Amino acid sequence: MPFPRRLLLLIFLVCLWPWAAGAGEMYSFGVLNQQSPQLTALRWNPMLKYVEGKTGVELRLRMGPTVQDTDAMMGRGEFDFMFTNHNFQREYDALGYKVIARWAGDPIRCAFVVREDSDLATLKDLRGKKLAYPSADAFVAYAVPRVILDRQGVKVVEVFAGNQDAALSQLTFHRVDAAAVNSRFLKQYSERNQVAFKVLHESEPYPDLAVIVHPRVPAEVSEKVRAALVGMNKDPAAAAILARAQSGGFEPAADHDYEGVRRIYRAIGQ
Repeated sequence: MPFPRRLLLLIFLVCLWPWAAGAGEMYSFGVLNQQSPQLTALRWNPMLKYVEGKTGVELRLRMGPTVQDTDAMMGRGEFDFMFTNHNFQREYDALGYKVIARWAGDPIRCAFVVREDSDLATLKDLRGKKLAYPSADAFVAYAVPRVILDRQGVKVVEVFAGNQDAALSQLTFHRVDAAAVNSRFLKQYSERNQVAFKVLHESEPYPDLAVIVHPRVPAEVSEKVRAALVGMNKDPAAAAILARAQSGGFEPAADHDYEGVRRIYRAIGQ
């Protein structure tokens, strides 16, 4: 007995759906693992929804379970847009991602921190101590402190926590002696958890993470997204979204702004 026409049409449309979705304005937006996936979603999904409302470009948040997984996804070209600074490592140079914006506000620094009641007072006091990093792939919280410690001849016991919050949690609960973290996340973690740390040293400033775009994304789509992101901090309708994200919004940026980041990565062989 032949299938009814309506059923055949329904089967055809179901089979067609993935192609149709791909043909529309839906793009993946990767975010580096600085926080847990849950906190990342709470921060980023409202901002991406705002951009969609402004541009008609649907952005779907994506990230791997770990920093290494997310970087591997970037390396395979799985993200159309991404918020990161790991693309400035040499191994990703051939991917062709371009900077279109960056997180607004003060530049970031590496902060070497200990518990408020710690006896450690200088970087040299970290010799032989357990130092928590978010991951071996972090820029301001691994590459930068590695260069600083190497220059001072200080060897530490490296502990990789998985992300910025986890590194500070390990320090809070006495599992490590110190942590090297992004100065911005240090402030946010301290405020959110009502805990104080003592800063032993801060690095020189570096531009905050960039929003980058894959070369396959049409120029007009990239420009729409860039304009919407950069315009958020001037739009009253975005104020509450940015406040919840603890963000000052985004500002214009270009690849040449990140030459200092590339130099640090090269200094540690990345």
